[in-house]
Amino acid sequence: MWNLKDKVVIISGATNGIGKAATLEISKENPILVFTYRNKNLADTLVSQLKTISSNIQVHPVFCDFSSQDSIRKCATEINQTHNYIDVLVNNAGVVNTSYHETSEGIENTFAINHLGYFLFTNLLLNKMKGKKETRIINVSSAAHSFVKEMNWEDINFKDNFRMGLAAYGQSKLANLLFTRYLAIKLSTDNISVNAIHPGGVNTALGGQNKAIFGRILKILLKPFFRSPLKGAESIVYLATKENDGITGEYYIDSKVAKSSSYSKNLEEAHKLWDLSEQLVGEKFIL
Repeated sequence: MWNLKDKVVIISGATNGIGKAATLEISKENPILVFTYRNKNLADTLVSQLKTISSNIQVHPVFCDFSSQDSIRKCATEINQTHNYIDVLVNNAGVVNTSYHETSEGIENTFAINHLGYFLFTNLLLNKMKGKKETRIINVSSAAHSFVKEMNWEDINFKDNFRMGLAAYGQSKLANLLFTRYLAIKLSTDNISVNAIHPGGVNTALGGQNKAIFGRILKILLKPFFRSPLKGAESIVYLATKENDGITGEYYIDSKVAKSSSYSKNLEEAHKLWDLSEQLVGEKFIL
């Protein structure tokens, strides 16, 4: 295993579900843990749980609302000012919406959090990951990327056809894979591996913000088929701790490289997504 002792590990969306399970498991390796949160009570509870695992663990909660680009920038600035380097970045914060709404930047909430959140947060932290022998980025995607055949370039927000949000969610997870593969190529000479995972159907609070009856009923019906958050977090823990095997730009299921849709490997579309993402966050990133 790759020794995480005293390495800086950042996990977004760590107070619930697979993010929390991954954080608790990774803490057993005695890293310096940084996690983002929106709910202060949940963050305090997680810190207490981490202290029971290791009373000496260094843990730094940082507030971040991934639906706000301003909040992401403030969070990244705090992390960059507090830590001289970053060894592992786990992009996990996510949302499922069954009704349409936009962020203050005019971007559909699912796409804003699930893709642009990863894109902006990662790029703002990258300089602290460069120049080391090895660092790792892990993006939580989903088999839901196959809900759509391609990016909906003509209506990226799905404003004209949102329905219950399944296509918008699938698109955001497809964007995670396009981003993973394009970033892996951009960072191929920087000793930074970039991989994505599918956690499986996990019984978490994801989607719990939805008031729609459909969303609640769907979760009840699917509950018997859910795996535990700990099981869903296994691929995250695996990628964070495995020996360096040089694999980057891949998609993992159950800690093994798996197949994803052919479109998710289209580098021309990935380049197009990168350019659009820069436009939507109002900043160009030279890697």
